[in-house]
Amino acid sequence: MNNYFSLINGEFTNSISVLDRGLSYGDGIFETMSWSFLKDKGQLGVEFWKRHLKRIEKSCLITKIKLPSTKLLNNFKAKILEKSFNSGITQGILKIIITRGIGGRGYKYESNMQPTIIFLSFPRVDLNYSLYSKGVRTRFCESPIFKNHQLAGLKHLNRLDSVMGRSEWNNKNFFEGILVDDKENIIEGTMTNIFFARGKMLFTPLINHSGIKGVMRQVIIEKSKKFFEKVEEVEIKKTNINSYNEMFITNSILKIMPVRQLEKKKFKISRDTKELIKYFSDDYKKRERLELL
Repeated sequence: MNNYFSLINGEFTNSISVLDRGLSYGDGIFETMSWSFLKDKGQLGVEFWKRHLKRIEKSCLITKIKLPSTKLLNNFKAKILEKSFNSGITQGILKIIITRGIGGRGYKYESNMQPTIIFLSFPRVDLNYSLYSKGVRTRFCESPIFKNHQLAGLKHLNRLDSVMGRSEWNNKNFFEGILVDDKENIIEGTMTNIFFARGKMLFTPLINHSGIKGVMRQVIIEKSKKFFEKVEEVEIKKTNINSYNEMFITNSILKIMPVRQLEKKKFKISRDTKELIKYFSDDYKKRERLELL
């Protein structure tokens, strides 16, 4: 892969120290988001940038990683996106990884460690947009999701449960795998959050002991009231999927992807869900989502 840019601590390089704790212990956090160039404004923008910054702040607080300043993160963001744009890329994916930094051997860390700040910019991935109208197929993963009450909700670097879950299938007919915990509660997909619908009611799994509270998940919880009467965060058992009429999965890149089938259970795509998908489409209300540099 050579169609990306990598900015590490403000310098364009693609190498980190072998003693970095992100490599040794997964001691770090990350965020993934969409960016694009707005022709009418002549500026670059990142979707939900302030929300991602807020989660970085929360994640660093919980993990006790030294929090980089907002000014520094804004400067790094501008530097790598301008580099990407000048190379001919007008829309893509921005990933931020912050590790505790370089340390010695052993789990204990020094309190004055300086974080490693990695910005990655990738070209936008071409999606089959017909999937947004016909939906995708999904399956349950056999690998369980890890439980950790303290880290639940955060995008930390310990993502082996998602790696193991995604490695279970090579069949291209399946778009995503669904992870459940040891009590058969549906939690999330390997790369997405999950919503179910019943009539005018929307439901999403509780994220208390496992999983990621995605930025897109939170935005949908707030904005879905334009199209659904109510949205609830509840426990959803694997055995109860037949009680729902609809299902869709979300993340900051896909936005909202309808699911037509989970295992043998088939779902419809209602008018309300289609309107919700349209609301978050690339060319609809873009200025509400993009926060300019």
